[in-house]
Amino acid sequence: MPDESPKSGDSSRREEQPTVTVRSLVRGAWRQLKTVYYANSLSWRFLKSGTLVFFGFFLWAGANLLYSYNPELTLLQYPMAYGFILILYGPIHHLVVLPIAFRWRRATGLRQPIGSRGPNAMLVLFLVAVVVLGTFPAGPMLVDFQGALQSGGANISPDLLCTKSTTQNGTSIHCHLTETEGIDRIVVKSGSSELLVDDTPPYEFTVHERELESVTGEKRFTVMLQDEKQNLIRRYTRRLSMIDEG
Repeated sequence: MPDESPKSGDSSRREEQPTVTVRSLVRGAWRQLKTVYYANSLSWRFLKSGTLVFFGFFLWAGANLLYSYNPELTLLQYPMAYGFILILYGPIHHLVVLPIAFRWRRATGLRQPIGSRGPNAMLVLFLVAVVVLGTFPAGPMLVDFQGALQSGGANISPDLLCTKSTTQNGTSIHCHLTETEGIDRIVVKSGSSELLVDDTPPYEFTVHERELESVTGEKRFTVMLQDEKQNLIRRYTRRLSMIDEG
């Protein structure tokens, strides 16, 4: 009688077939993704640039908002830096770098390797910039959304004017409000430390650099305006590096 048992070779081919199918699907999806990414029509370049600007702004603003409520989550600085840089990098990469790279790839001499490797090199620089800026955040990248969202007195919005001066005893910061109507007292804090409480108009105060705590590598302080029931009216955050010399 003939042997009707399945051959081992047929069995192994049947076992490998799903794997091969998955691999081919992944390769095909990756090729399609690269085709979409490297599409070079003018309208598509503007569409990709606009999408990256929107995504970068959304990521930067969202991370800033969460970070304003919990400055201890320093990991938020990295998506914040990614979005902040992407707002500028996205249009430059798709409107300038890629079109030049495509043109130079067909050239001869030094332009050909630059055109082939330029986009990848720019991407590496972008990621390095994200890591550096996320580790050492710059002033413009950080925005205090909490103060604006917690403002209870929309009709009370005085300016907080501050100047700093440096002497042999160190740097001191003097601040005052342009208006005092509707304000019962002010509370000045730095980090978790309360520096002073002033319940006497015109609410002028002086703090010293040595009293300030560092948050994400920058010394800063917060001024909270309160009404007679100690409800928050306004909240201001000032960074020492951003205050002008008086």
